Parts: sequence; structure tokens; C-alpha cells
Amino acid sequence: MANAAALLFLVAAFVCHMRTGDAQRFCGKSAVTFSVRKTENVVGGQPEYVVTIGTSCSCPMENVRVWCDGLEHSAVPLDVSKVEVQDGMCVLKKPVAKGSPVVFTYSSVVPVNFRVFNAAPRC
Repeated sequence: MANAAALLFLVAAFVCHMRTGDAQRFCGKSAVTFSVRKTENVVGGQPEYVVTIGTSCSCPMENVRVWCDGLEHSAVPLDVSKVEVQDGMCVLKKPVAKGSPVVFTYSSVVPVNFRVFNAAPRC
């Protein structure tokens, strides 16, 4: 009986490890997605944009850092509870989860070219 319980535990641990391993392998920087939409608002002579940062990963993505050069000149104050700009890099203040994207607005003469620098799955 003890051998059967030990075997069941090992199989369950193996399956759990395999699922986590698969998620980590497919949940890299490329799993982070961006959507930028121009609104009808103009702030300080600059068009306003809404950016949505999401993920296709089943695990929440943490430590998300995104190149966002130019965002520091936004006439729209950024929501510091969601994003902070450091030397042309946006640092997200909370994880990005599938179905729960980080959404914020900014203004710029031209849309910012968002590119992922870092993101790590938390599985």
C-alpha cells in the first residue's frame, strides 16, 4: 500500500512538473502582447492613446519591462500604480495575467513603439 501511495505521489509530482515546464517554455517575452489605440482626445496638443499590455500565457507574467522611449514626455500623467518610466523603459507595477491586461493612457505626437525587454512567468 505504501508503494502504491509513493508511486501515485511521484506520478502527480511529475505531471505537475511537466505542466509547469511547458508553461515556462511557451511563456517568454513573446507571450506579451500590445494593443495601442488612438482616442479622440488631444492633451497638450498631443493625441491621446490607450495601450493594453496583455499575455497569451496561462501563467501571470511578472517583472515586465518594456521599451517605451518617448513616453516620459506624455502630457497625460501616467497611472503610477500601473506603470513607471525609468530611462526610456516602462516598468509595470503589477503582473500581467491572461484576461487581466494592464491598461493605461498616454499622449504623444507619434505612437510609442512598445517592445518587451523582460518578462517572466510565475507558474
